[in-house]
Amino acid sequence: MKKSLLALLMGAMMSLGVVAQNTPHRICGTMDLLNQQLASDPGMAARMQAIENQTAEYVRNHAHNNQSESIITIPVVFHIVYNTTAQNITDAKCIAQLNQLNLDYARLNADASSTPAAFQGVAANTGIQFCLAQRDPNGNATTGIERRQTTVTSFSTNDNVKRTANGGMDAWSSSSYLNIWVCNLSGGVLGYAQFPGGTASTDGVVLLYSSVGSVASPGTASPYNLGRTATHEVGHWLNLRHIWGDDGSACSGSDQVSDTPNQASEKYGCPTYPSTDACTSTSPGIMFMNYMDYTDDACMNMFTAGQSSRMNALFTTGGTRASLLTSLGCTPPSGGGSCGTPSGLASSSITTTSATVSWAAVSGASSYNVQYRVNGTTTWTTVTSTTNSRSLTGLSANTTYQYQVQAVCSGTSGTYSSISTFTTATATTCGTPASLTSSAITTTSATVSWGAVSGASSYNVQYRVNGTTTWTTVTSTTNSRSLTGLTANTTYQYQVQAVCSGVNGSYSSIATFTTLASSGCTDIWESNNSISTAKTISTNTDITGQISSTTDKDYFKFTTTSPNTYIRINLTNLPADFDIRLYNSSGTQLAISQNGSTTSEQIIRNTTTAATYYIQVYGYNGANSTTVCYNLRVNVGSTAFRLGESAEDQLEPVANFNDFVLFPNPAKDQVNLTFNSGVNEVVSVRVLDMVGKVARQLNLAVEQGDNKFSIDVADFSKGIYFVELTNGNERIVKKIIIER
Repeated sequence: MKKSLLALLMGAMMSLGVVAQNTPHRICGTMDLLNQQLASDPGMAARMQAIENQTAEYVRNHAHNNQSESIITIPVVFHIVYNTTAQNITDAKCIAQLNQLNLDYARLNADASSTPAAFQGVAANTGIQFCLAQRDPNGNATTGIERRQTTVTSFSTNDNVKRTANGGMDAWSSSSYLNIWVCNLSGGVLGYAQFPGGTASTDGVVLLYSSVGSVASPGTASPYNLGRTATHEVGHWLNLRHIWGDDGSACSGSDQVSDTPNQASEKYGCPTYPSTDACTSTSPGIMFMNYMDYTDDACMNMFTAGQSSRMNALFTTGGTRASLLTSLGCTPPSGGGSCGTPSGLASSSITTTSATVSWAAVSGASSYNVQYRVNGTTTWTTVTSTTNSRSLTGLSANTTYQYQVQAVCSGTSGTYSSISTFTTATATTCGTPASLTSSAITTTSATVSWGAVSGASSYNVQYRVNGTTTWTTVTSTTNSRSLTGLTANTTYQYQVQAVCSGVNGSYSSIATFTTLASSGCTDIWESNNSISTAKTISTNTDITGQISSTTDKDYFKFTTTSPNTYIRINLTNLPADFDIRLYNSSGTQLAISQNGSTTSEQIIRNTTTAATYYIQVYGYNGANSTTVCYNLRVNVGSTAFRLGESAEDQLEPVANFNDFVLFPNPAKDQVNLTFNSGVNEVVSVRVLDMVGKVARQLNLAVEQGDNKFSIDVADFSKGIYFVELTNGNERIVKKIIIER
């Protein structure tokens, strides 16, 4: 379904609200940047529409293929703008990112086999590749990576990172290079890109430094650290839209591609295939593994033939990015006829059996030969690397090695560097833990501890029931470990092993402890054997009770108030076959749950009417227990419960935050919050802007009952914000408008 550019941009505004409420998930700032540019550049919309017209014409004349007709190679320059050492990523990490782009765009990615069979037929090699620039705009040799330390601690989507005057770095000519800026981004944004049709001086892609990497060499922004943020954002730079069409969840938007299924909204995490939604309700469902969705890096693995056609349209005659085809950025100034000699040899990450050697990148080098040998011997071992570092493994401890490096440029090998050396670490020994003790023993858990071993980085703890042969092993980074899930009144054996720099010591001698016997429980509700003696209980609270005889029955009473009239009753931790009934205030039975044996019971009543109810808990055929209590919980809420849903499954519980109100709305200088809390506790209040940036955060001590607090917003800019109220288990978000 093709939509006009205006409709797509309206959808983009809708998508920003979704992003602001999902800050723990992937956030792409591309549509935010597009809105800013359209507002400041009146001619941009017309330019983008002209590009869409040219793209549509190309797609009509070129049938979708899974393989591009020819290879397009785009020169890339990385601008590393850093404030801290951690943000100053290495050349090797940039090269790893470039390698991942090439794999993903050629469909040579290692996880291509994870594409479901139903979508394999449209999965495409785009025919687009990327090279690290070897010639700068002035014709001088370059590594394609330039750096600047800045006083700016973080950048937003306002493009300041693309301007030297604002603490960033100016772009290289966008007609000859793909500019990739790497920096610290605020507001949880992983990256953003400029669509074709924007200003040349800001053309390119911006990436969060910790997202840069590859499947083989991950960054640190897990689960967005496998290089797929760059794959996604470069897709935008090549005129791809988000796969759901940025229409909120209306099913009316489009990514302008015919072979991607209609999708309601973005998908997060790693959905289970097949995944369906309101827009595509039947299998194989939506294409959540597409690079232009919002899933985790490890769950993205494909572009489609239709997306490939859109990207290739930019490079045809008259295409917006056709000038890149004649760029000399990938050609060394010398023409590539010679190959330099590596310098700056260094070694790091040295252990008893391995070391990493590195060197300065050689302009024009496509790979390197690394040879090494034990000092004083004559035989070299040779390995290769496509980056300017190599891990050497299988080495001997406490041994000096020689190594040297040779660059390979377009089949021409340079001369080997001068020899450097490193010495592997001395093999270490690891002591045996002693003084084993146990404490904090309960019916189901115990804490074991031991004397610390010098040099130990961690410990292995194994335990078993006395008299059995199978050990259970857990680890600890301290000299104690809590063991849980144990059986009451049971003797356990345990022993401990120290781990020192990868070397395991010997296990200690065996020690023992015995868990406590079960002490039963106490029923505080008796007597409540009839409706007339029913005890009133609080909703959204766990209570325990006991059916202690063949004639015992427990009655409880609770009342709902609007809007929290939807009811879910769970009876769990059953020692015997217990059942539950639900009655109205007149004593008429409304529902019953009678699962067999000790299976938990559940009753759900979804109604909009506030009322008083009674619950009866009883033993089937006289079932009872004098030692174990059951657990009863009545949840109420303002939305319908689903059958089989547990308390932890409900996505938006509101039990402790009733009647949450913001006023005035719109506001100018101060916003008031009122709500009713079910308990005394500490809650967190955050105010977030449209891109998810925290504008104000407060921790408030609230009391059971009505609460009122005020937030100063006098220094806030005009716009839409979101107020989030949470206690760690429950969360409510409401919108507030700030006027000026």
